[in-house]
Amino acid sequence: MALFRRQSRNQQNTAWGQDVRGVLMSAPPERIRQDLRLMIGRPGPHLGAQAMVWPLGVRGEIVAVACVKGPDGTAVTIETPMVQHWGMAVEDVWLQAATNLRMEGFGGTPMEISPGTTLHSLLGQSWPGSAQLFRLGEAIGDPLRAGALVCAPMDNGLLALPLNSQRTVGMAGFVLKTAQGLTRDQQPLSTGMFWWHEGILEELEVEWKGPEHASLTGSARFGQVVRALPQQ
Repeated sequence: MALFRRQSRNQQNTAWGQDVRGVLMSAPPERIRQDLRLMIGRPGPHLGAQAMVWPLGVRGEIVAVACVKGPDGTAVTIETPMVQHWGMAVEDVWLQAATNLRMEGFGGTPMEISPGTTLHSLLGQSWPGSAQLFRLGEAIGDPLRAGALVCAPMDNGLLALPLNSQRTVGMAGFVLKTAQGLTRDQQPLSTGMFWWHEGILEELEVEWKGPEHASLTGSARFGQVVRALPQQ
């Protein structure tokens, strides 16, 4: 079981008590339901063998993690025995956790990088901003019919560029450079670029054609959607 910390250990012990697992196992399901959340993290043994995680993309560079949000914004990964104890279906946990992200505020200023093309930055306030990926279209107020290019350079930040033309696809290099600039002095959550479309996240192969321009290769589905976009 992993405890994600945003406060000091003493602050968290006060908030959760000494027995985090015991507190969660004894909590009524209706209370747990309102505190379910999702996070994006890197896979690894720190999450625990029974943690509820879901790979995002084929390579599994990053994963979705089901959590319970506790006092002061602390988060504990949910493990399978907890779900069984609460009498909840696994599918219900994922859906409710994603729905509850609507309660989490975030900041960020949309930036028009060319006429009709807007790069959205989502920065978390009381919960990691990268989690807004799970409700991306709703979060930025765009139906994203062709999806969006996405970078998740850090747990508290997400960059999203809605695809509205083939010219937009050519701005991938700018988005990647912006993401790299956000993590210049720290280890990034993810260094890749993804395509978000209809709730599915797909890794894209990036080939740099120069210091600023990057070409993208994805699945047949990605290529079909891009070819259907207008040129401008």
